[in-house]
Amino acid sequence: MAEGETGRTGGLVAADQGPQDGSRPPGPQAPPVPQGGAAADAAAAVQAPGTTAETPSTPAEASGAASGGGSPFARRLAQLVRIMRSKTVRFGFLAAVLVLLGLALTDQAGTLWHEVQELSAPVVALAFVLNLLGLFCSLMVWRELLADLGSRLSIPEAWRIMFIGQLGKYVPGSIWPVLAQAELGADRAIPRSRSALSVLVSYAVMTCSGAVVAAVTLPFATAASVDQYFWILFLLPVAIVALSPPVLNRMLRLVLRLSRQPALEQGVSYKGLARTMAWAIAGWTFNGLMVYVLMRQLAGDAQGTLLVSIGAYSLSWAAGFLAVFAPAGTGVREAVMIAVLHLRTTAAIGLVIALVTRALAVLCDAVTGTAAAALVGRGRLRRLREPRGPE
Repeated sequence: MAEGETGRTGGLVAADQGPQDGSRPPGPQAPPVPQGGAAADAAAAVQAPGTTAETPSTPAEASGAASGGGSPFARRLAQLVRIMRSKTVRFGFLAAVLVLLGLALTDQAGTLWHEVQELSAPVVALAFVLNLLGLFCSLMVWRELLADLGSRLSIPEAWRIMFIGQLGKYVPGSIWPVLAQAELGADRAIPRSRSALSVLVSYAVMTCSGAVVAAVTLPFATAASVDQYFWILFLLPVAIVALSPPVLNRMLRLVLRLSRQPALEQGVSYKGLARTMAWAIAGWTFNGLMVYVLMRQLAGDAQGTLLVSIGAYSLSWAAGFLAVFAPAGTGVREAVMIAVLHLRTTAAIGLVIALVTRALAVLCDAVTGTAAAALVGRGRLRRLREPRGPE
């Protein structure tokens, strides 16, 4: 997923128990319980269009639901996540990133401008195409997961749903991408709860696969990187266990049970997960090649440059996604990419590549979103933007 990384896991997903045509069933609607993370935003997005949630039958259950669990550690963790995701922290961090970026650009303006001038139009165009291919692989990751959960879409249908949703990541709040994908998916008779779960699982797959790719590239890129990035190898068993279907399906069932929603009709299979991982690794390869073609022109093709490029992109994306306080990973992704690329080049070239890849990602989102909007049509887009009542 290219830019992004639009939601964060850590909340509960509310299933769609209402009709698929978006009509609101009679009776009072239960408001979503605020939690920390984008999964909670997904719950609000899925529930808002016209669903009901099971309300606690006793005061004790209501108290437990409001506190996010009986464990003091769980309550403190939820409170910490809410603070980190608050508007004050997020906009404060973004302001600090912009200030630091401005200082860096001012301090190294001459060097940076010289490096930018070294980039030729064909190389930038090739990087753009590679980024598009990486974005297409992210689409296929989500499509395969959705199919494994029980809803198969054609590629044009999946394109229409996902890339309209992905435009929502540029709006503050993680609710909008999931809301748009759930609503557009409902037009194709996909339960909103299934859409939300598929989005959250795709985030988990991309994050874990990014860590795996970084673990098998960075420690072996150069002699110096062995000591510096040996610790990443410890992420391998964690990612493998987390993505194994028995563990993954147990986690999904737990999420649905805690949110008092119907159980999964079918879970993630080994075969489906294998197809998903293949597309994810292909996506990291294409995005790494985008960094590589830029690195090759600015810093030459030294030994290990390709592995460093692939590892830099995958690790920086995963770090940016996990940084819940950074809107769309802004600042964190660039800082990690510069630090990793410094193995093969200067900080100035690393900064130029980080900024160029960010700009290309935004451009790719605009191109794919425009194509998806043409498939959706203006009328449907207007209905998606209409107020949906209190959430």
